[in-house]
Amino acid sequence: MLAELAQLPGEELRLLLRVAEVLRRIEFGTVLLVVQDRKVVQIELAEKFRLR
Repeated sequence: MLAELAQLPGEELRLLLRVAEVLRRIEFGTVLLVVQDRKVVQIELAEKFRLR
């Protein structure tokens, strides 16, 4: 798997790192990737907070 990551173009690798950063940050919620013309153009994050 690491060998496959090393072969990704820089833009795709940066996107994956950004998504990983978002996933590490949230505890509860939703991450939505918006794709246009086969490219991710937006990352949406809806975080939920549990009060109890």
